[in-house]
Amino acid sequence: MPVLTFYYRPTCPFCQKVNRYLEQHGIIIPMKDISANLNNREELVRIGGKQQVPCLVIDGKAVYESDDIVAWLRGHKL
Repeated sequence: MPVLTFYYRPTCPFCQKVNRYLEQHGIIIPMKDISANLNNREELVRIGGKQQVPCLVIDGKAVYESDDIVAWLRGHKL
């Protein structure tokens, strides 16, 4: 199983879209709020080079854009 981490901001509508998908499908993965924790923001920049959310990190590789994240989740059994 791939190692996943979801970086988000609670007020971001695109992050909320991914979060709804996760909840609806009972998918539990580590989630890191970049607005509440500076370390999370710095970690995201180290991994992906930018602060853009939503971001799903899959085995160390950053995937951005809510539609791309949901499509990846749909295509994998978690």
